[in-house]
Amino acid sequence: MSEQNSLPVVTSVESTLVPGEERPYRRLHRGPGEPHHERRDLMPEGSVGESRADERSMAGLIHFTDFQIADLASPSRVEFLQRLVGEKDWERMLPAYRPQEFMLAQAIELIVRSMNAFAAEDPERWALALTTGDNTDSAQHNELTTFLSCLEGGRIEPAVGTRGFSDAPVGLGDDHYYNPEPWSEDVWKSSLGLPTYPGAVAASAQPFDAVGLKVPWLSCFGNHDCLVQGRAARPEGYDEILTGPSKPVDRPADAPSGDKLSAYVEDPTWVSTGRADEIEARDDRRMVSKREYIEQHLAAPGTPSGHGFTADNLATGHAYYVYDGLPGIRMIVLDTTNIAGHVDGCVDDAQFAWLEERLTEVHSRYRAVDGSTVQANGEDRIVVIASHHGLSTMTNDFGGETSPDGEENGKRHLAADVEELLHRFGNVALWLSGHTHINKITPRPGASGGFWEVSTASIAEWPVQFRGIEIFAGAEAIRVRTTMVDSQVPAAPDGSLDLVDLASLHREIGANDPGSVGGLHAQGSPNDRNQDLLVPVSPELLRSLARESR
Repeated sequence: MSEQNSLPVVTSVESTLVPGEERPYRRLHRGPGEPHHERRDLMPEGSVGESRADERSMAGLIHFTDFQIADLASPSRVEFLQRLVGEKDWERMLPAYRPQEFMLAQAIELIVRSMNAFAAEDPERWALALTTGDNTDSAQHNELTTFLSCLEGGRIEPAVGTRGFSDAPVGLGDDHYYNPEPWSEDVWKSSLGLPTYPGAVAASAQPFDAVGLKVPWLSCFGNHDCLVQGRAARPEGYDEILTGPSKPVDRPADAPSGDKLSAYVEDPTWVSTGRADEIEARDDRRMVSKREYIEQHLAAPGTPSGHGFTADNLATGHAYYVYDGLPGIRMIVLDTTNIAGHVDGCVDDAQFAWLEERLTEVHSRYRAVDGSTVQANGEDRIVVIASHHGLSTMTNDFGGETSPDGEENGKRHLAADVEELLHRFGNVALWLSGHTHINKITPRPGASGGFWEVSTASIAEWPVQFRGIEIFAGAEAIRVRTTMVDSQVPAAPDGSLDLVDLASLHREIGANDPGSVGGLHAQGSPNDRNQDLLVPVSPELLRSLARESR
């Protein structure tokens, strides 16, 4: 989307009135690429710009997040709650449904192909890709295997276990769900003007072969990768519900009073006691543990081995790790999930201490807790933090003093603690995250200069983009260039009903769902997209990077 680099152009949005409808429907069209703008929020006052000729390219990586691959017939899904929009006690359980979700497999395949095409322009630069979690929707085994097939290549069966989507919302014949077939007169068409698109359901159910991501990639753990619907810990016996032959399709008559999310976190099974339909029972709907999640990544093909996870992760069950495969850069991938429940994040005591140790290893000096300078023996590297939750959503201390690993006295460290720790280490330049489903760039100034927090929107919702991250080392600063890249689908679906057309329709429908997590403006402002982010760095780090580049 950068005019300077001739990258893919942004897809803009315009509203048009659909014939026969009273409400405008947002159509997409190709627009001009956005230039990059320099942001100097973290630079000392009075500092001058640097010559780009003196910069050294350190690395390029692709950031994508929140596939939320869902088994649409899963008994854990609560899409029937979407009709309760406006009821205060239920609002924290929403959104529960996306009208475009039955075409998610096609959307993911096209975003993977788009990342491949993007990286192929300069394979030496784009050496790594990173997902920051919520790869699955409800931590089910079948969702995880589909996610791995999407990235490593393999047969994708979008409607497996749904009898051609007849067991999923799109096929239930309920007018609360969007169905593009001509016979459907659902509320999504009448209220938002979503289009009739004959044959889309049957076409989206067809299997296809995923090409796989051609770039080495790292994985990360999100709340939807370990919790029931990303909210609640798995209660005893819950797999019997998941693998059984019935799917709840209506709220229970005797729902607990008050805030329903709090009641759901305490026990998600009560939501499953309402009216149900018969579905195909499947053993592969069982939930996976964190250790099994790691094990499946270690067994997956592709590079790097384990996609970041190691044998030590498997032995400990911890889903955090470091990756030192990029010259001059240490990537620290955190596990910010709270497996006790609730959607937002935290870091427990064990991981907090581990994080401090990993930071110390890549600093020749840093600040102690009392503010004094500590001379250390670490080899200076640029530090990139990656996690599902960013600082704005590190707010979850649910579960008291029991750690996310079940150990006693495991304090949850929230945003203030984590940010304070990072500001003691001046080589921290960047934090990549997902979770909010919104493109957002936030400066985090500190005594050592500070770092930039960069969050990228979801693939499951509008705007269906990934972010290119380039890191350059200059004479006085690090420059982080971020570039948003659209899924390279046609701006307007053409009715051909092939894989590309369905991915295009998925994106257009997503642009018309105001109730999505990210909302209609999830693309963010221009300041959240194509930017050159400057980070002041120490002379020690610059000398170390100069040695690395020789």
